Amino acid sequence: MEYRNLNLYSILAGVVLLLLGLLAWVGRDQFDGMSLWGYAAIGLGVLTLAFGLWESRQDLREGVQRKSTRTGFQVAGMIVIVVGIIAVVEMVSVKHNYRWDLTPGKFFSLSPKTLSILAKLDEEKKSIEILSFTRKSQTPGVKDILEQYTRRSKMVKFRFVDLDASPRTAKKYEVDGYGTIVVVHHFGKKKGAAKPAPVGGSKSKPKKKPKTFRSEKFFDLSENSIANAILKTTQTDQKVVYFLTGHGERLHIGRGRTVMATLAGGMRSDNYKVDELFLLRKKGVPDDANLLVVAAPRKDIEKAEAGFIEAYLNRGGRMLVLLEPESPQGRLIDLLKKYGFALPESFVIDPRAVQFALVGGNELTPFVSLYGIHDITRRMRGMATMFPTARRVSAKNLPKKGISSEMLAKTGPGSFTVSSIEISDKQVSYDPKTKKDGPVPLGAAVTINLKKFLPKGAKNAKKDGAGGGKKASKKDSSEARIVVFGDADFASDAFIGSQGNGNLVFNSVNWLSGEEALVTIRPKQRVGDPLILTGGQSAFVMLLTVGLMPLFAIFAGAAVYIRRRQLR
Repeated sequence: MEYRNLNLYSILAGVVLLLLGLLAWVGRDQFDGMSLWGYAAIGLGVLTLAFGLWESRQDLREGVQRKSTRTGFQVAGMIVIVVGIIAVVEMVSVKHNYRWDLTPGKFFSLSPKTLSILAKLDEEKKSIEILSFTRKSQTPGVKDILEQYTRRSKMVKFRFVDLDASPRTAKKYEVDGYGTIVVVHHFGKKKGAAKPAPVGGSKSKPKKKPKTFRSEKFFDLSENSIANAILKTTQTDQKVVYFLTGHGERLHIGRGRTVMATLAGGMRSDNYKVDELFLLRKKGVPDDANLLVVAAPRKDIEKAEAGFIEAYLNRGGRMLVLLEPESPQGRLIDLLKKYGFALPESFVIDPRAVQFALVGGNELTPFVSLYGIHDITRRMRGMATMFPTARRVSAKNLPKKGISSEMLAKTGPGSFTVSSIEISDKQVSYDPKTKKDGPVPLGAAVTINLKKFLPKGAKNAKKDGAGGGKKASKKDSSEARIVVFGDADFASDAFIGSQGNGNLVFNSVNWLSGEEALVTIRPKQRVGDPLILTGGQSAFVMLLTVGLMPLFAIFAGAAVYIRRRQLR
């Protein structure tokens, strides 16, 4: 009897040791692996279990022949089958899974902008490696974030690097501290590049090996930082955006409500080079300009400047114009009219916008949710944009001249335009005779086919008016693009973060520059999402909470009191 107990204890001890070894394997360190005691527990457990089973072989043989034992084996077999099915389902779900993000703004999901960038990586077969120089205690959280990118693109990989154990890797990417993230694009050596043979047997100085990668490091592990780093490492050419100056335009540097520093900063994040342009000094738009921005000039441009801008557009230029109701009627407006735009002097009034007073809405700040069918606005359905003090902007389709246009945004029913307004005691007054009912278009995009638009004699002279003597840009010179909005405030620092304003202006910039992959919805910031109620809705909520609910409680209490008195 004691001998049999010894065998049983050996089997139990072997199982316990194997379980301890399994726990050691599950809790192993990512870098150092499983500890030695785990290996020892597994080895000793296998030996002890084997000894106990061998010594109990006669008892096991007799036990197998019993009916109760066979029934137990059948139950155990069914359990194994069920567990196996669950394990297979789990293994399949690891590679084929779907996550639901129910948070407001989808903060735990990648934005459409990032998904477009990752899709472009798969399309162009460009490999990206993300190196995380992170302390061991922080790796689980970082891993959860980076796995979102590897699930979406086969071209993205990531790995953790120990700064102390891999000093050569840290030196290669110029990393000197933990908390650094490096995005690396490996592009390899160019095919067909042959090494030059030494002339006359003379020894040539060893040349530095050309870089086979581009890297970008940052310290803020956010979706914007990772997406922008991928853009900077995969794009070979940096596109240049010029802000026109010299006519009282909005500044793109500095601080203030009317400044466009956030717009310029967003452009830099999307790998644009931003600079200012004084046309009369440069005597033309530089050839490296991918986009010219004209932001609410208070004075009209000169005749020579109008010629420079027209020559730039006629050689395939791209221009974003942000006007105000007070913008002067002159050469700039006349130039835009040549390309199909209609820009009458006007103020847009939307009485229904008063219901959005909690977020800045008023008669002169229309809220827009109606958009045209265009690449700029195709993903903005359900989003609102606000335009403080706007004017009417529309454009015509002129197929014979090669001009195709599309309305980008318009106000809702009940809105209208007037030629001028006066404000006294916070009340807007205007001449009813100049009223023109809406909806009112506030922005338009025009594409010009230069082969049809330009006269035959001008096609050979497209390069006239170029300035700076720089290299010609690589953009398509057979097509020009212009986007005009009747408001500049919506793109200023005071309003660019409101509603969908940022998406609309950045989508316009990227479409104009030919970066269609970036024309999407940008990541949202974690800000409050206020519940905006109309006047009737506010009155109903107040009546329900302040009046009806307390009265219901009082009547219910009275009914219970009366019923109890009756039962006594």
